[in-house]
Amino acid sequence: MSKNNQLTEKELKDIQEIQGTNTQNINQLGILEFQIQKMNNEKINIATLIEKTEEKFQNELKTLEKKYGNINLDITTGKFTEVQQDLETVTK
Repeated sequence: MSKNNQLTEKELKDIQEIQGTNTQNINQLGILEFQIQKMNNEKINIATLIEKTEEKFQNELKTLEKKYGNINLDITTGKFTEVQQDLETVTK
C-alpha cells in the first residue's frame, strides 16, 4: 500500500464515473416513478369518466324505457322493438 494519501488519476476517474452513473440511474428512477404516479392519476380520472358516462347511459335508457316501455334498442340505427313478455313471465 502506498504511503501517499492520494488516489491515482485513473482510480479517481473510475470512482467518479461509477458514482456519476449511479446518480443518473437514481435520477432516471425518480423520473419514472413520477411518470408512474401521473399515469396512475390519469388512470383514476379516466375510470371516473367511464363510471360517469355509464351512469348517464343507464339514466338515458331508463328515460327511454319510461317513454317507450320495455324495448330492445339498436343504438346504431335508433330503431327499437317492443319486448314481448310471455304469459309465464308475467304471472310470476
